[in-house]
Amino acid sequence: MRKFRWISAVAALIFVVTALPAQAATLPAAVDTTSKQVGSLTPTVVNRLEKAVQELIGTKTPFQFDDVTDMGKTWIVEGELEDGTATFQTEYNKEKNRVDSTTVRYKISSMDKALEAPVKTKVLNSAKAFDPKRSMQFEAFWRVKSPYQSNMPSNYWVFWGAGEKASSLYVDVDRGNSITINADYPLKQVDPVLLSRATNTFKRVSGQRITVQHASRFKDEAKGLSYWSFEDANESSEVKIGTATGKVLAVSTYGADWNDDTDFKKSFANPKYTASEALKLVKPKVQLLFNINLSGYNVGIQGNQYTFSKKQKGTTSIVAKVNKKGAFYTFSLHAADGKMQ
Repeated sequence: MRKFRWISAVAALIFVVTALPAQAATLPAAVDTTSKQVGSLTPTVVNRLEKAVQELIGTKTPFQFDDVTDMGKTWIVEGELEDGTATFQTEYNKEKNRVDSTTVRYKISSMDKALEAPVKTKVLNSAKAFDPKRSMQFEAFWRVKSPYQSNMPSNYWVFWGAGEKASSLYVDVDRGNSITINADYPLKQVDPVLLSRATNTFKRVSGQRITVQHASRFKDEAKGLSYWSFEDANESSEVKIGTATGKVLAVSTYGADWNDDTDFKKSFANPKYTASEALKLVKPKVQLLFNINLSGYNVGIQGNQYTFSKKQKGTTSIVAKVNKKGAFYTFSLHAADGKMQ
């Protein structure tokens, strides 16, 4: 989880090419593009594009469209604010006749002008409090809205960390400007005890030594959730460890061995294990991973997911997943409300 993966695939491709701070890239040759003039678009399309941009920057800020790139199923329309504080990009879905996403890319020097004072103060305070030992500085920020994407947030501000300190701070406009932060760390800056704990946790689940290559910290202020994330080189295995407690919250190793959704449904149409069998298999690992004794826990089964819980109010539950071979490859702790702790 080195970066939040919340931007749509097509938009992300274009963003990398045109906008990522301190990065340069070229559009892959496989993408067939055709340049067009804004005037070639219908008035209805232009009107929708204008409204999408104005929704993010306000109706009093003048702007202009510059270029249109035909991506086949979509048009990518770019432009700039006339005061020079930002450029923007919209993605128009030709088949569904709608604006799928809008991104305004601001210069960091325009924070005072672009942000309302309470939002700016909240961002700066959160960045300062995230890690007192390592200041978080930004080199650019975007205002993004992608209303049709399935993951969240879809309507937000995002602030990009400066230099080599890969980090991102998100302000979720739809959740009362709640803030989440993710920051990468060189392994040499991470407590060796935590690195050892992550490596041992991988081994307890997979039986193999999985080397930690990436470390990051995540914080969701609204949920009161803060943890370290440790991943292997391919980012296919991950251990989450609570920042304050130092306790393992979740572990996942690469275990998906089905081909597609059809294969998944067929493979798990019937439970791999009965409740008692699953409890017997999982109990020792849960004890090792989380120091929780599953005696007296009930077992719920849905597809390849097994949930171990008690009826007692406030009791933590454990969710584990099994693959076609019958191996449990993910374990995570969940609070009484069902959310990961």
